[in-house]
Amino acid sequence: MHDETTYLSSLSWSELLHVFNINAALRLKLGVKLCPFTGRVEEYTLADQLGGMLNVWPAKWREIIEDSRIEAA
Repeated sequence: MHDETTYLSSLSWSELLHVFNINAALRLKLGVKLCPFTGRVEEYTLADQLGGMLNVWPAKWREIIEDSRIEAA
């Protein structure tokens, strides 16, 4: 896991979601799962995998993530 958090803009994040939704081989390679309710890669399923593995998150979550780090310190 990388120490430095990377935040992707909404546009980049939505592009990533689109790629994972149309590329089953990429999903399999990185272990990204489909949402059991929609059958698609949703923001939370992608964030769960990429955040845990690469420390990459949607920019709109920055405040929440950084606030939780301050509280944990």
